[in-house]
Amino acid sequence: MKALRLTLALCSAAAASTLAACGDTDLSSQTTELVQYQSCAALESDLRTVIAQELESMIDQAADPNRGWGGEDTSSDGGSAPPSNDGRQEGADYSGTNNQEGGVDEADFLKTDGYHIYTINGNRLHVFAVPEFGELVPLSATELEGRPREMLLDGDKVAVFSMIDVQRLPEGHPLRAVVRVPSDTDWYWRSSQVSKLTILDLADRTAPRLVKELYLEGWYQTAREVDGSVRLAAYSLINGYWSWWRFWDEANGNPVVAKWLVRQWINSVTLDQLLPNLYLRTPDGALVARSFTGDACRSFYRPTASHGRGVTSILSVDLRDPDLRVDSDHVVTNYSQVYASTDTLVLTEPAHDWWWFYWNQRHPDLLNVHTFDISQPGVSRYLASGRILGWVPDQFAIDEEAGRIRIATTTDMWRRWWLDDEDDPQPPSESHVWVLEREGRRLHIAGRLDGLGVGERLFAARFEPDRAYLVTFRQTDPLYTIDLSSPTEPRVAGELEIPGFSTYLHPVAEGKLLSVGVGGDENGANWRTQISIFDVSDMSAPAQQDVEVLENEDGWGWSEALWEHKAFQYWAPKQLLAVPMSSYVEELDGSGWRYRYLSRLELVTVDLASGLSRYGTIDHSAYYNADPDRWWLHRDIRRTIFMGDFIYAVSDLAISVHRASDLGQVTAQALPGYDPEDWYWWW
Repeated sequence: MKALRLTLALCSAAAASTLAACGDTDLSSQTTELVQYQSCAALESDLRTVIAQELESMIDQAADPNRGWGGEDTSSDGGSAPPSNDGRQEGADYSGTNNQEGGVDEADFLKTDGYHIYTINGNRLHVFAVPEFGELVPLSATELEGRPREMLLDGDKVAVFSMIDVQRLPEGHPLRAVVRVPSDTDWYWRSSQVSKLTILDLADRTAPRLVKELYLEGWYQTAREVDGSVRLAAYSLINGYWSWWRFWDEANGNPVVAKWLVRQWINSVTLDQLLPNLYLRTPDGALVARSFTGDACRSFYRPTASHGRGVTSILSVDLRDPDLRVDSDHVVTNYSQVYASTDTLVLTEPAHDWWWFYWNQRHPDLLNVHTFDISQPGVSRYLASGRILGWVPDQFAIDEEAGRIRIATTTDMWRRWWLDDEDDPQPPSESHVWVLEREGRRLHIAGRLDGLGVGERLFAARFEPDRAYLVTFRQTDPLYTIDLSSPTEPRVAGELEIPGFSTYLHPVAEGKLLSVGVGGDENGANWRTQISIFDVSDMSAPAQQDVEVLENEDGWGWSEALWEHKAFQYWAPKQLLAVPMSSYVEELDGSGWRYRYLSRLELVTVDLASGLSRYGTIDHSAYYNADPDRWWLHRDIRRTIFMGDFIYAVSDLAISVHRASDLGQVTAQALPGYDPEDWYWWW
């Protein structure tokens, strides 16, 4: 189906047939904005209302013998600080994290400043010196609390983001006492997960020094750093959502009684019981609660005409601030996607969660878009909000350019199982491109493009200043080139249909795209990892210039780069692409079943004129096959750093260093590796 370009005008006869053009999906009267609370009483009232609505919807579904799960049973059963910028330069002398936007560093478990390599391994932060390219000298290994996931680095400060499973807290840990809440009959956890921010001073890299510890109830999502200012995004469910079944059981399946019990409970809870808490660890090991309800709850916002079931918290801290003060903003939302440019942070979140559609079965998929100004170090300031249609697959479907927000979405991709498909069929999925412009507190739709990939869903997106590339898939992979030179009139410039699909698109030069994805044929995807190079210099006729299939000798495998762009490392100075490939087989020998692992880094030469060719392989399989009885969770070579004429390959069990000329190994350092039971508590 050809894409239909729409502007903000009255529905025309030509547009009337497109799903998103008219009728109940016309957005000309639909919008949202964040309302800043002026009192905690108003926040408490709103939270009680939205909790009651969801719990009552769950009870209605439980009582519905045709659509729920209750009623009649119808279901089946070193050193010193790095030198100044006149030394080694990222992008010229060494590679850094594969970030979406220039000037915006994304949190990851591996970082380098060109003179050191920092990696999170298990529950430790390991620091290695690189006195000369090709060398690797261990300096320190610092144990970290909980399960550290990612970090951000600025000069002599590192911010580490960890997750803590509160149910695994050892007896006597001070966090256990504040997260475990007694009740009349038993007790419950305020939050099953707690995010932790640990800031370390690296002035002496042989002995990193603890500077600050913060605990936030909820799930760490992601973090960005711009010029030393860190923004952490975390999400926590409003306490109580998980408990609808308690009222259902207590009411013996009577929905009227269950709803009455819900109301009784809601009227008894306090605001502090509903909201996530922040705790600061003091030098003596005690925890001090930092309530978000101060200043009349003015750090909280809610989107109008929406039903959020949790709180997205944005914590801002400037690593260059000697006091490391923390600024916080909290939005009552559903689970959000996060994007950041150098001066704008964007949250996208469904206006309504799935439960809401039980009562509003034909309502379209509305997506709220909220923007924040992050140009000032250490603080975030709300700018504006808008509303569009659809679902956003990942951060690459969001972009900011010259103050405009561009977003790619898919609508109607989730089947509404409670509808009768014959009598009231669900519309087919399709993808869209939206261009939003700010007017005061509102983001209005300046341009939109509909009708992309009807019956398919969005798998990959990438924006450039005046163009975008989208990949949708069901049986084949249409690659769309989108002309954004006129923001009010985005249009399809070209389309290429090929077997399989791409999951990540990476611009490497003007008119050239690299991608990683899976191959396929007329029957659909074959799930073999492949690298492609596309020529998009003529946007009206995009072409697949070359393909390189990455296969193991056992014929199957996977690459973390398929779902994690930070595992994809293209190094333009040497025209090399590094992509991990992993696999395993179970083999029967005289003593029983054993695992044989394959853990490799595939190097591909990227010649912009002639195409792709295999350059060679770095192999870490021996590290894992040394213990064939053990099940290794992380057996990939997960990241790559190019440094001068050397390649550093990082897996869970080792960092190996190789000459780029012939991939010969020059040195290596073993790592302890990840242990699922390896939790460290330092109280």
